[in-house]
Amino acid sequence: MSKTYSNEIKSLATKRVLFDGERVVDVAKDLEIGQSTLYSWIKAANQDDCSNGSLIVKSLKQRLNEVSEERDILIKAASIFAKELY
Repeated sequence: MSKTYSNEIKSLATKRVLFDGERVVDVAKDLEIGQSTLYSWIKAANQDDCSNGSLIVKSLKQRLNEVSEERDILIKAASIFAKELY
């Protein structure tokens, strides 16, 4: 029967490996988790980061397009006002 772990334990374990640079063997032993279990959590965390990252990139590209359009409109307006002054 498989043992269930809280999201806190999963998060702590993956953080220690991915961000703190600790070895999987050491973290698994310290938290009394199987190495294969920890490897699967790490794999899932990496996949989540990739999917979240692509959503962020997509939204940033959309915002960049909006801001670029706004900038172009302001440039055209400024050139119209500059012609009226001279």
